[in-house]
Amino acid sequence: MSTFKRNTSKHGLSTEIVHSKSLGGQDFAALPVPVYRGSSTFFENTAAQRAPVDPLGLDYSYGLHGNPTQYTLAKRLAEIEGATHALVCPSGLTGIVLVAQACLRTGDHWLIPENVYGPVQALARSLHLDFGIEFSEYDPCNAETVLSAIRSNTKLIWTEAPGSLTFEVPDLKSILATAKAHGIRTGIDNTWSAGIAYKPFEHGFDFSVQALTKYQCGHADVLMGAVLSNNTAAFSDVERKNRILGLCVSPSDCSLVLRGLLTLPLRYTQQAESGLLVAKALKQHAAIEQVLHPEFSECPGHAFYKRDFNGFASIFSVVLNAEMTDAQACKIVDSLKLFKIAYSWGGPESLALVVNVPDSRKRRLAGSDGKCGPILRLAIGLEEPADLISDLMQAIDGAI
Repeated sequence: MSTFKRNTSKHGLSTEIVHSKSLGGQDFAALPVPVYRGSSTFFENTAAQRAPVDPLGLDYSYGLHGNPTQYTLAKRLAEIEGATHALVCPSGLTGIVLVAQACLRTGDHWLIPENVYGPVQALARSLHLDFGIEFSEYDPCNAETVLSAIRSNTKLIWTEAPGSLTFEVPDLKSILATAKAHGIRTGIDNTWSAGIAYKPFEHGFDFSVQALTKYQCGHADVLMGAVLSNNTAAFSDVERKNRILGLCVSPSDCSLVLRGLLTLPLRYTQQAESGLLVAKALKQHAAIEQVLHPEFSECPGHAFYKRDFNGFASIFSVVLNAEMTDAQACKIVDSLKLFKIAYSWGGPESLALVVNVPDSRKRRLAGSDGKCGPILRLAIGLEEPADLISDLMQAIDGAI
């Protein structure tokens, strides 16, 4: 039971409820970051309300612009990845949209990899149709195609490492050198590494975008993204665009991600090691043609991965034998007892999907007969690897 001073105020009850002082602050300290809610942010006086705001500083002028919970999350993300600037936004895709719209104007051109996250291709098409922003795709397995694709109006080169669904690792060092030689801004979707396995700003990237929905949250109950940068001028453009669009995130969701960060390195490592055990077991099954995982030497870009990364994620794909059908692939996924059928990754539960990739990418995965079988994407959670392996084996055997 707590004891409080008896209220002797002469104000009415409604007035007292509204103006009651909060507890905590300097006299209270605990590990969790408080959840600061509020749309109206109070000023000490008119001078404070009229004072100019630094768009790259801590702005407590209105709830839409930020609060201590949100800024604490941004600060910790910047510390993890080695960035100077960071903002959080509603999703990882939102972060990519912010970077694209901040860097590109009508008549500009940007480059995206062929194996990029599907919604980024949709974004590029939308920006082209609606705003006349040009784009083209380069081969992530051949850095020379970046140089040949650069135009006089190229303003942004986007990368993803490894590539979506098929997990090729590009020669980021070469791509960055080409971009810098031509004065072009660069960005990377660094969600796979969670800011742990790859440090983009040590290599010279202008932007890093992450989907905090994945490992940072870690519990599959928050949608959020982040944009990070060491380039003040470039980040200023992103911050300006973020304000114009009126984007914000819930302080309660920020609190959940802050909690997830406390166990991020442990979960990332544990899930990665479990995923590698599952991947190695699947390589031995006769129905599996390939396992697409950067840790394996046959994975395209394995040498670049070993050079630039100091860890790996728990998500990978497997290519079934060419004689297997899509119906059999669906039967495998439908027969799994421990895997959920869902998008995303990085949560405690393991996930499985039958995925489709363009024919140009399938040809790269084709066997000696020129055919590529169905592809399954697996995201390994926190279950026991032996249990997951047993579940996968019974599902595959049942389908064939």
